[in-house]
Amino acid sequence: MISAKLSFLIAAALAAAAVWPQSVSKETYDFNYIGQPLPDPVLQHSKETFVLFGCAYCHGLDLVSRGEATDLMHSALVGRDENGNFIGPLLRAGIPQTAKLSPMPQFSDLTDQQIAALVLWIHYARAQGRYKEITAAKNPKPGNAAAGKSYFDEKCGSCHSPSGDLANLGRKYDGSSLSQRILRPKVLEEARFWGVERLHDTKTAAARQRHQALLENYSESDVQNLIAYLQAPR
Repeated sequence: MISAKLSFLIAAALAAAAVWPQSVSKETYDFNYIGQPLPDPVLQHSKETFVLFGCAYCHGLDLVSRGEATDLMHSALVGRDENGNFIGPLLRAGIPQTAKLSPMPQFSDLTDQQIAALVLWIHYARAQGRYKEITAAKNPKPGNAAAGKSYFDEKCGSCHSPSGDLANLGRKYDGSSLSQRILRPKVLEEARFWGVERLHDTKTAAARQRHQALLENYSESDVQNLIAYLQAPR
């Protein structure tokens, strides 16, 4: 069991980290390149790690790649990654020169913690970027309810039910509002909380990871098909 003194020290450290962005000095922080500090200190650390090891130079801080670097925003490998199981080994092995892509050096000396920080930023930035791409679409094509049902059964049915927790959702919201709830459900909108008492909240952590993975991989048609299925009469 964690002692009261240790709990206090951890809480104090987290509190100090939480207010760090407000005290950043323009003399020591490159706002033009790294952007405004994030309120989440863990994400901020991950972003700075992505910059520190040169990843942002080729792939772009927000995953808008430069030159011949791999497009991480739409990479199928990144889309399949869970907690660095694909990205980690690739970082350590590197990528040789190909006809279409420039090489990536080996980062074999990275620690597990540094790999985890890089992976966290890649997935966060990818989710943010994919959200912008989908919501920027003008006049999306109407969805197909049958295709939406197939997608729901495969990706969502293990946790949700259109006749249970999602009952009447399609009648309660219009298409635009329903799209927002699909792309950014409550679990993704909630602020991350790093207190000691939440270390073992595996249910929330798993739900956040699952919905972020969906957001990273949704296509515009996937979202419209889900809307059509949820709004279909039953």
